[in-house]
Amino acid sequence: MHVKHYSSATEFLTETERFLLKAETRNNLILGIARSAEREAAELRTPPAIEPYFAAVLHNGETVLCAFRTRADRLGITGTEHPDALHVLARHAHAACPEAYLMMGPEPDIASFARTMAAYRGKQARRHRAQRLHELLAVQPPAPPPGRLRVANDADAALLAEWVAEFLAEVDDTGNAAEMAAARIRSGALFLWDNGGPVSMAAWSGKTPAGVRINFVYTPAELRGRGYATACVAALSAKLLREGNRFCCLYTDLANPISNAIYRRIGYEPLCDWGVYALDG
Repeated sequence: MHVKHYSSATEFLTETERFLLKAETRNNLILGIARSAEREAAELRTPPAIEPYFAAVLHNGETVLCAFRTRADRLGITGTEHPDALHVLARHAHAACPEAYLMMGPEPDIASFARTMAAYRGKQARRHRAQRLHELLAVQPPAPPPGRLRVANDADAALLAEWVAEFLAEVDDTGNAAEMAAARIRSGALFLWDNGGPVSMAAWSGKTPAGVRINFVYTPAELRGRGYATACVAALSAKLLREGNRFCCLYTDLANPISNAIYRRIGYEPLCDWGVYALDG
């Protein structure tokens, strides 16, 4: 086994997409990130501040594991049927991504990978967040609260910048909230449940041949418990399926049983557990 480090997202996709599409829903995140990096590289005149990391472990000439990084602090992996590949990749990623301290991927492979990375660095691997990936093939429509789904527009930008900032704080993430909101509004990927004004939001990204990923699901604290987020996600998911996607997927926080139950009721089925591990000490 050996690691191949790709010089571009295009080269990575050319050589690994067949492997990734064998489990398209499970690999929606890495496929979406690689395709986004490919588009951004074509549009940018200057290189990105952080050089993306795309790599694969090859066994007898076949891809058996992939990894990606588009932010300095975090590294993601796919699942694999070859446990030894996790150790081979960890040795390479340890040297290639010295600033990465958050490891993410499907369980149980990510736990093994994070422990190996931690050992190389003289640290401990601690599970930072437990998540679950869900897939939806058909919406089970809920009884909707008052309101309707609509696409976000420029008039919503200031409010949505606040909501995105609050969302990032809740999921312990960072980023320029105003830029994130503006980019999603420009792309037409951010939607609102509107009941005399915006009351909840949800977005989509990660377009792959057969599906998309739902994210940025958020309702302000004072408006929760009224079914707005459920209605927003259900209506957006139905819209995306009508537009030709075979599936929608989303990640949930296992520490929030309410959201997990809500998504199950509208048709999202658990696909696999997903872990985020921090390297401490």
